[in-house]
Amino acid sequence: MIAVLILIVIFGGIAIITYVDNAGKAARKALTLSPQDNAQVLRDAAHTPPPQPDAPESLALRLPEPARTQAWNLLCLVIDARGDGVDGDTRTAYLLAQTRQSYLPDTLRAYLNLTDGARRTLQGQGQPPETLLAEQLGLLEDGVREALRHDHATADRLLSQGRFLRERFGAAESELSLESGVRKG
Repeated sequence: MIAVLILIVIFGGIAIITYVDNAGKAARKALTLSPQDNAQVLRDAAHTPPPQPDAPESLALRLPEPARTQAWNLLCLVIDARGDGVDGDTRTAYLLAQTRQSYLPDTLRAYLNLTDGARRTLQGQGQPPETLLAEQLGLLEDGVREALRHDHATADRLLSQGRFLRERFGAAESELSLESGVRKG
């Protein structure tokens, strides 16, 4: 046990030294580069890709309040749920992935791409775009919360176990009843 702890400390120290060394190199390089090159070096050093304009995070930032907060809450709910190990439940994991990659961005794009004429048409029909967006974000959030409340994986395991037991022991039960009928006769 102590040997494992010592190895963890050694490898942790090596990782920290490497990180500090790389950060120092990036900082020194940044001093001699143009602002555009400097931004690229900093992104490379952080190992994070530049934000995509169609990413749900970028789209949510362009929303007016309170829709921005509502979209961020939904996005945080999805990201937190995926980090909590929901990946074992394939149906819920699929819903979370689709919500983040498709459902939420499509909803936000539909709102953000409204023209002035489309806004006037919706207003004339008594459906303000902000209200429609809030309803749609609410539907997405309700769907995610509902999926997280159900533990599909556990239910599937119970159903699978029941099928297995019926296949395994259901035939044995009918054989036993046949044998007992033969002995009696």
